[in-house]
Amino acid sequence: MKLKSKIYIDKLIGIPIVFLLNLIFRFFLLFKQEKEPDNSTIKRVVVCKFMGMGSIIQSTSLLMSLKNNFPNAQIVFVTAPKNRTLLQNFPFVDKILIVNDKTLISLFTSSIKTVFDLWINKADIFIDLEIYSYFSTLFTIFCFPKYKIGFYRKESRIQLGVYSKMIYFNTKAPVNNIYLQAAILLQCNSIVIKLYNYQHLFEINSVFLNNKLEKLNDPSKEYIVINPNASDLRIERRWDSTNFTELIKRIIENYPDKLIVLIGSSEEVEYVENIFQAIGKKYHAKVINTAGMLSLAELINLIRHSSLMITNDTGPMHIAFSLNKKTIALFGPCSPSDYNNQQNVFFIYKNIYCSPCVHNFSISPCKGDNQCMKLIKTDEVMAAVKNIFDNKLLSTNANSEIQYTFTEKNFPFGIVKRRL
Repeated sequence: MKLKSKIYIDKLIGIPIVFLLNLIFRFFLLFKQEKEPDNSTIKRVVVCKFMGMGSIIQSTSLLMSLKNNFPNAQIVFVTAPKNRTLLQNFPFVDKILIVNDKTLISLFTSSIKTVFDLWINKADIFIDLEIYSYFSTLFTIFCFPKYKIGFYRKESRIQLGVYSKMIYFNTKAPVNNIYLQAAILLQCNSIVIKLYNYQHLFEINSVFLNNKLEKLNDPSKEYIVINPNASDLRIERRWDSTNFTELIKRIIENYPDKLIVLIGSSEEVEYVENIFQAIGKKYHAKVINTAGMLSLAELINLIRHSSLMITNDTGPMHIAFSLNKKTIALFGPCSPSDYNNQQNVFFIYKNIYCSPCVHNFSISPCKGDNQCMKLIKTDEVMAAVKNIFDNKLLSTNANSEIQYTFTEKNFPFGIVKRRL
């Protein structure tokens, strides 16, 4: 299914059903209050995030914190098929359950199968990381977990009776810190702040990557990874292809000793190939197009050995963050304040009046006329490239430090309790 179809169905069906179930939950709460979880008895923790490779990478701090504090508990992750490979590389996730959203029929059948699994293997804690989806709320309800945690970003009265606790999704805070509020709420003592860095993957010899990319066999060759893509989840995040074409030419002219490596998924092959062809044959010897060629492990290894990554706000950017690589990240519909706790990152962002819009609209009001990205000039990106290679500028900070908890009680701010 296309994204717009998913959003339409989610609102059409999800809102009225969640509203009704919320009333039912509130009625039963008049007679019996839910008990707080006993951490010593927790055997199974389920985390649910259907959409967004980047969000899942940002959730690794939470997942590792849960595993540290509940070492004997099974950590289960519920997601869509495209995220399976990513999650299989996380040693702190014990089980992956898939809800296939390709068609309505596959969505229904796979949901029934997954819910049935979670009926048999009941979750002691269920953490729903989706904030835009009513489907995930319904999914949480029908799995009948003992304790349910959700996130809210605006008035959520139709959901307050459904979840045991709801946590405010502060769009000015880094996303991994937002997710960690769930660990703080569960009184986890060992909190992991940094993202998972995929270190276990690098024990594998990297020859498999170099066999595909012969030009990288020379270890003295430095290369820059450029990601010109953005998934259809938010296509407005994409800087125009003509800008990337011009940028690549200028980098080659100014840094002839460096190679450029273009990346992209199998769905993005045509788009990246068009950029590669637009660069012109004069520059092709200095550019490697890997779109559709690499596995996830190979992509991670490629980014790991790069000297710099230039990217839109999308999944591979978060891989660079987790590897602590020097990164130039181009932002528009989303604010870089969501990720301002990263090191070695230079954000380029035009804070125009209608930005950020992603947390307030399912579909951006501009309908793709992303002025926030169009205002970013090639000169600005080139200046950042020069500063990074001159070691003059390695990072920027998008906002000031945020206080996340009550100092005395170590209890997270923004928690909403059920109301009778």
